[in-house]
Amino acid sequence: MGRLSPGGKGTKTGAFWELVIRPVLDIHYSGRFQTHVPVGRQLFGAAYYADFVVRDDAGGIIVSAKWQQVRGTAEQKLLYEIASLISIIRNSDEYRKAYVVLGGTGFSGGARSFLLRNDHRKVLADGHLVEVVSLEDFLSRANKGEL
Repeated sequence: MGRLSPGGKGTKTGAFWELVIRPVLDIHYSGRFQTHVPVGRQLFGAAYYADFVVRDDAGGIIVSAKWQQVRGTAEQKLLYEIASLISIIRNSDEYRKAYVVLGGTGFSGGARSFLLRNDHRKVLADGHLVEVVSLEDFLSRANKGEL
């Protein structure tokens, strides 16, 4: 998913996805973001590296870029990702919010709709701490300086 990996063919374009997001951050958040930042631990204990961390006056914002080119298990893994991000934010004074930026045509219609409606908020405590957005929505917010 997030970065270039030796995994299935649906995940190899993750590094490109990050390159799509980075120019907007370079313009509107210059000097206020980092890439591949260790931000805490996933639910099962492994280190979690955020694709981006953006800093503003209110605190840190974790950004996870997720690309799925072909159908696979990414949709189920995203709920684990969201739960891990919620836990990281709850246990940190440094981060106030996270975005999961979705891209690619590999998400099933039902899963994509569920995620973009942020329906995880109905089933996960503190789900409001993580927002799932499309690339267009994320870029629009970043362009306005409204992350």
